[in-house]
Amino acid sequence: MVHTLAWNDTSNILCGLQDTRFTVWYYPNTVYVDKDLLPKTLFEKDASEFSKNPQIVQFVGNQVTIRRADGSLIHINIPPYPAILHEYVSSSKWEDAVRLCRFVKDQTLWACLAAMAVANKDMTTAEIAYASIGEIDKVQYISSIKELPSKESKLAHILLFSGNIQDAETLLLQAGLVYQAIQVNINLYNWERALDLAVKHKTHVDTVLAYRQKFLEDFGKKETNKRFLQYAEGIEIDWNKVKAKIEMEIAKERERSAAIPAVRASVTVQR
Repeated sequence: MVHTLAWNDTSNILCGLQDTRFTVWYYPNTVYVDKDLLPKTLFEKDASEFSKNPQIVQFVGNQVTIRRADGSLIHINIPPYPAILHEYVSSSKWEDAVRLCRFVKDQTLWACLAAMAVANKDMTTAEIAYASIGEIDKVQYISSIKELPSKESKLAHILLFSGNIQDAETLLLQAGLVYQAIQVNINLYNWERALDLAVKHKTHVDTVLAYRQKFLEDFGKKETNKRFLQYAEGIEIDWNKVKAKIEMEIAKERERSAAIPAVRASVTVQR
């Protein structure tokens, strides 16, 4: 349990004392971006030497001042690089941030940069940072995000990356990308929600049923959900048709994305 906390005087860095550990959270927002990454963004030190009930007095620059129960003060110095990284990121100096991490060669700093980049939707920097800490699966996912056909899809998948499923779905629906919202739920095995969207928007019901059927077959199970059984009546699953519809949706999204800059350019010329 954390019993004393203090924020840094200039950067979004937090320190605290919990049980027998002194902890510095170099980028606390990591918890909202990539929870798995949080342990890699910490600085920890044994706090047993501080005696009982120590209190953090201040956290200025890269020095933390702690008062022991007897009134004596202890000063702890932490590396200055996280604060410098915060400065670069707040100024959108991503290349400088990458250069700093390469110079310091510290996994903790790379982890902080990865989280900061995702939070600021700079996926190019995020890809570099995740690769540097060996998170290959996330590098591959980020690479796939960069290949998506529209800005809305990219933003939605960045939200998904951070675990914001509802926000991602809402963004896609507001953009009129209904199939993409359905597919997101299919990919997450949110079958009920995928079917709800398909039925509500009267599209891709067969797509949901096809993926659901494949999912059950892969696990050697039979359908028992009454709603899925109901909608499956009279519908023959044809994967060729399903794939053709999906390809059409992707093509439409790509065409629409390409058309938007052209429309904006036309409006600018008319003005």
